[in-house]
Amino acid sequence: MVITVGLVGNPNVGKTSLFNKLVGARQYVANWPGVTVTRVEGATTYKEHTLHFIDLPGIYTLSATSIDERVARNFLLYTPPNVTVVIIDSLSPEQGISLLLETLELNLNVIAVFNAIDEAKKNGIKIDKSSLETHLRVPVVLTSAHTGEGIEQLFETILATFKKTNRAKLLDYGPEIESKVSELENCFDDIYNKRFLALKLIEGDKFARELLKKDVDVSSILDGSASNLAVKIAKTRYDYALNVLNSAMRKNENVLTSMEAIDHVFTHKYIGIPIFFALMYLAFNFTFKASEPLVGLIEAGFQKLTDVIGSSTMLTSLISQGIINGVGSVISFIPSIFALFFALGIMEESGYLPRIAFLMDKAMYSLKLTGRSFMTLLLGFGCNVSSVMAARGLSDERERVTTILVSPFVSCSARIPVYLMIIGIAFPNHKAEAFFVMYLLSIALTALSARIINKVVMKGESIPLVMELPRYRFPSLSNVATYMWNRGKHFLQKAGTIILVASIIVWGLSYFPDPTNIENSFAAMIGKGLQFIFAPLGFQWQTVSALLFGGAAKEIIVSSFAQFYGGIENIVIDPVITATLMVFILGYIPCFATLAAIKSETNSLKYPIISVVYSLFISYVLALCVAVVGRMIL
Repeated sequence: MVITVGLVGNPNVGKTSLFNKLVGARQYVANWPGVTVTRVEGATTYKEHTLHFIDLPGIYTLSATSIDERVARNFLLYTPPNVTVVIIDSLSPEQGISLLLETLELNLNVIAVFNAIDEAKKNGIKIDKSSLETHLRVPVVLTSAHTGEGIEQLFETILATFKKTNRAKLLDYGPEIESKVSELENCFDDIYNKRFLALKLIEGDKFARELLKKDVDVSSILDGSASNLAVKIAKTRYDYALNVLNSAMRKNENVLTSMEAIDHVFTHKYIGIPIFFALMYLAFNFTFKASEPLVGLIEAGFQKLTDVIGSSTMLTSLISQGIINGVGSVISFIPSIFALFFALGIMEESGYLPRIAFLMDKAMYSLKLTGRSFMTLLLGFGCNVSSVMAARGLSDERERVTTILVSPFVSCSARIPVYLMIIGIAFPNHKAEAFFVMYLLSIALTALSARIINKVVMKGESIPLVMELPRYRFPSLSNVATYMWNRGKHFLQKAGTIILVASIIVWGLSYFPDPTNIENSFAAMIGKGLQFIFAPLGFQWQTVSALLFGGAAKEIIVSSFAQFYGGIENIVIDPVITATLMVFILGYIPCFATLAAIKSETNSLKYPIISVVYSLFISYVLALCVAVVGRMIL
């Protein structure tokens, strides 16, 4: 028999870690119907039952204001699982209990799982399981996704809950609200959970209003009191959750935990941001120091292979220059990319990066964004497509679209090989410093663009940031390695697909029609034909052609340079022009995949066009400023 189990919980409560513990590698990823929100499912067998787990998006409420919340709410409302597991953080359970109380309104078979019980014990928190079950009226399991504690008991409880199917008694909101709920229930069809929708209607949920019977007017029932009643509903849930915690949990409030002590330093309003920049500089320094020996070894290996094969014939030229030199020039930077993601993985897994959203919220508010946007934009350091798609979690439409439009200005990992190549040419003795400056400029350009877009394209006021910070954890090597691999592996995939094909095309354009002189090639003709546009920036035809080809994927710029100059080691460019080139690459058009993501997420061609036009304009203007100032100084 198959038992469907839905996993519900706030973000950062260890829900996905628990899911991985329950199903191991037996999982797959897809999309929810009609949206691009990731759907993660997995299955395992326990006592002759197949347990089919669905890891729902992390949410704080079932009042859907974001796509993630709407997906989770619709799943529980329309296709409820046999058993619903609500996962609650043992160290910060208030939000989780509030979500649990909302879930109970759906009349589901619910299990309350208090996760991270091992960390709760370390912090002197004592949890009375029996008291929790008495107050919450649902089975309670204490688990640890880290140690595996309680996993077996959770399996047993799932089977027992599935067989009993005893629904918990619903929370009583008092005579005034309950009478309104009873009246409003008659305004919905029997196919829906009437009580849940009636409560959501009082809370002002637009979705609930859409499901009213035709020609039903609820204004006479609510008579302008909905907002006051909504506050009373929220207060009732909060008071109930507080009563549960006071009865079932004990904590030594006089002890300053290590996490709180660290937070006082890392989130300090004056030194928090300097600490962040210092840590990012150390991460970049580690990237170069750790990867440099391996990068040099790979470059020497490819160069030796190229020399052995030669380029005397068309076939050998294709292999040595088009494939080995073109693709190899990108592959040689992969150790640096993996090293950077290893450093960022430590910061992510330790729980530090989410705190940057808190630190940056005040600065983001001046741009009419919030720390939520900053967290979304941070994903862009891996891939701009990820940050564009992650913006769906932002509830405010203005903030969501603005975040999507400025995401391409975050220096994605595809730009890393380009920066590494240019920095290696112009600033070989100051690699970490130059790399750090480029990321600072990336942040500054993103902020400037957000300000401009909010003034010209999108108008409105920002909304406050409310978030619960995850706990600090000692990063496990396996999790950091997984983080590093998941974000770096696409370079290996692209090297065998997009970059390989592009390198062969660039080779063909460089080889024909005159194999003996690249100055007479099609690539040179294209570059020289457009060179007049970039003449104020000092770009030669090689740079112009490389930028044109790099519009598909930024790594192709490296491959193009390697072929145009017969190897990266042969490139000689003036320092002012290299600085100008880096600034231009920082802002110029998003890759095709990012443009496709912008079109998909906004469901409009207008925004990809705005993105292309604006990015070309702003990158050209900034690059021109660098060129002019650079020539004045040098």
